[in-house]
Amino acid sequence: MKTDKAQERIKAMEAIFDKAAKVMQDLEKHMSRFEDIQSDIKKLEAYYTSEDWKNDFKLDEEGLLPDDLKRGVLSEDGVYDLLEKNKELLERVKEEEKAKTSCDSSKVTMLHSRTKEKSMKIYDISQEVFGCQVYPGDPSPERQELLKISNGNVCNLTAFNMCAHNGTHVDAPYHFIDGGKTIDQIDMKRFVGYCYVVSHDGDITEMDAKRIIKKAGAASVENECDCVNRILVKGKATMTEEAAKVFADSRILLFGNESQTVGPEDAPMDVHLIMLGAEIVLLEGIRLDAVEDGVYLLNAAPINLGGADGAPCRAFLLSV
Repeated sequence: MKTDKAQERIKAMEAIFDKAAKVMQDLEKHMSRFEDIQSDIKKLEAYYTSEDWKNDFKLDEEGLLPDDLKRGVLSEDGVYDLLEKNKELLERVKEEEKAKTSCDSSKVTMLHSRTKEKSMKIYDISQEVFGCQVYPGDPSPERQELLKISNGNVCNLTAFNMCAHNGTHVDAPYHFIDGGKTIDQIDMKRFVGYCYVVSHDGDITEMDAKRIIKKAGAASVENECDCVNRILVKGKATMTEEAAKVFADSRILLFGNESQTVGPEDAPMDVHLIMLGAEIVLLEGIRLDAVEDGVYLLNAAPINLGGADGAPCRAFLLSV
């Protein structure tokens, strides 16, 4: 009698278990059947929290139940997995219901956001490392192929040697200031955020710097962003000491240019000391040929090199 009742209970629960498990296997396909199995799931939960399940489990362990009786219901792992999937599905249903009841304006905003994301353009403003420009006197990047599949190795493996200031790179204050911040000590917020791209060829004078700051400031107000904090100069341009002082006084976070140095190649130290002394990140060796003047989102995060005076980066812009 005792085992008969146990078998009846288990068979009833097995039927529920199999039905529920089938639905859980493909949440997307069976989403419409979700409500149908919720009452059955509650029966399963009630069974597992009762003494009946413990007694039935014990009978099975003692070998008192038929061998052909399914074991899904009596499996602790199976039960746990099923109930966890049920919780997951419940959360998804709640999210979908919340989305359905949201106002039309929210849906329009979401659609606009997705459309904007699809039309967003990415501009790679970095140089390819092994074909990059090198500042006079700096070592050029070198590549060594340690392993090659074509030579019978299991994989391709490359080692390389390069200067921290090869190609597109970032200067840390430590580059010219003993005791200054190294690349790993700079706040990441300085490398990432809104920026203003402006065209200029030749030396950037004090008046040029003031004009650039003014244009970037106006763009910040117009676009309601902080693009004035990160300025990228398009063209063959380096700056004078007077211009460096203007940028330093304005407390910008980052200055980028297409040359391999921000100051004159024959005398870069003074400009670097002024800019890096104000903790302005210097992004050098960028490529802005395909970029129009205006506001963009910049990501110029450098490689995390502990204690380094600079580091290469894969800088890119996003249209806004």
